[in-house]
Amino acid sequence: MSVSHQASIFDNFINLTNLAETDTTRFFKLISAHINLAAFIPAGFFSAFYKAFGRKRKFRLLSFLNALLVKDLFKIPTIKLLIAFINASPDCAAFCNLTAAPDESKFSRFMTSFSKHIKALFDNMVEYTMPLRREISTKLASTLVFDTSGVIANVHENNPKFVNAKIKNAKKLNKNNPDFNAHAYVYSNMPKSAAAKDCKVNLGFFNGAFAYAHPFAFLTDGLGIPLDIAPIDKASFASDNPLSDKDLADSAAVKPLVTAFLKRHPAFNRYTFIADAALDCAHVYDFLLGECAFQRAVIPFNPRAAKFNNAYDFDQNGFPFCNVCQKPFKLVGKAGGNNRAPRFKFLCPLSFHDGKKYHYSACLNPCTGSNCRARYVNALSNRRLYPGNVPRGTNHFKNIYKRRVVIERTINSLKCYAGLNNGSSSRNANTVFSNLLFGGIAALAILILAKKLSTPSFKSFNQLLKAA
Repeated sequence: MSVSHQASIFDNFINLTNLAETDTTRFFKLISAHINLAAFIPAGFFSAFYKAFGRKRKFRLLSFLNALLVKDLFKIPTIKLLIAFINASPDCAAFCNLTAAPDESKFSRFMTSFSKHIKALFDNMVEYTMPLRREISTKLASTLVFDTSGVIANVHENNPKFVNAKIKNAKKLNKNNPDFNAHAYVYSNMPKSAAAKDCKVNLGFFNGAFAYAHPFAFLTDGLGIPLDIAPIDKASFASDNPLSDKDLADSAAVKPLVTAFLKRHPAFNRYTFIADAALDCAHVYDFLLGECAFQRAVIPFNPRAAKFNNAYDFDQNGFPFCNVCQKPFKLVGKAGGNNRAPRFKFLCPLSFHDGKKYHYSACLNPCTGSNCRARYVNALSNRRLYPGNVPRGTNHFKNIYKRRVVIERTINSLKCYAGLNNGSSSRNANTVFSNLLFGGIAALAILILAKKLSTPSFKSFNQLLKAA
């Protein structure tokens, strides 16, 4: 099985969920025997839980955690259905150590009050699974993929009727102006934040549409397995251009998120960083390639960002440009040398290779003084132009960037299993955060289960999930 298929934990997740649907008893025996969330609970979580619920509590901390894990493993969209499932299934009740399910308010209070501790539990599981990822693919386990997304908030402004009414009124007031764009006018004059006092969300561009949503930043490895989830504070980014706000918020969010992640997991091998064009900023490249010491940052150019000030000498991919023949130079590869800064070697665009050596056409006005018409570019001279050891514009760069799709699938899956694809019924940001974290915890639990049911060396997730 190819690496691209074995990497998608969610593509193969259906195998275990099918087992859950056809043989519930066996499924609960498997997770009871091999998944022990108690081993990942931080000490502070116990203290906070006892303080909130008291020592003479009816429900244990592990019961809440196991119940919410079951919710995502079985793709149960709401807490009400989870309660019904626990009460109807003796196997589930036994796994959660419950005689009866807690009521909905207790689950809500749990997720609202303990999101910080749930995040610490998730981080402990991430650290535990680091070696498991490397067994699948060392290179992909050394890749960090970043993206942002939003969970649609339950506010009046997100109702389509709210926007449609404004568009209708705008068209009515400007019916004599044939060039009037009602949609653009309304969206440029939408409130910058929702009116609800108990739900502080701003207007932004999320998932291809404008909406009021809870924004989050996500990190996965190249396999698509979650590594980190964190809320984003977009309060300081609210201008008349939500697209520019997204770029600013994303570039501001990456540094604290990646810094905190690397501090918690110092053994992570910093090889490749992948993100979309929103992070195409000079200070981001300096942070990733300098402070974090990634070997390459695969980020495409942002058309909304500033152009290069040396565009006369280089094309948009960072290749030297010949102004005589109006063609970019040909990339040969990296140039070596002891105690030399990393360099890329480029040859004249009029050169050609006959299978043995390069030949050069006569040029009346040569752009370099070299007999072989070669140019050497210091890769550290402009990190935005040369983001690491893979030159822009090459098929290798493009193939690496294609790996970014795994994080979009992961985010969609986290929302799907937490029942957040169509928005959240809760207005509390901590509750939404906890729901996303339990989606990640469920994914990591499947990875741990698959490993424990396999031999020490395995090649594909399909083999592991079939063994389960």
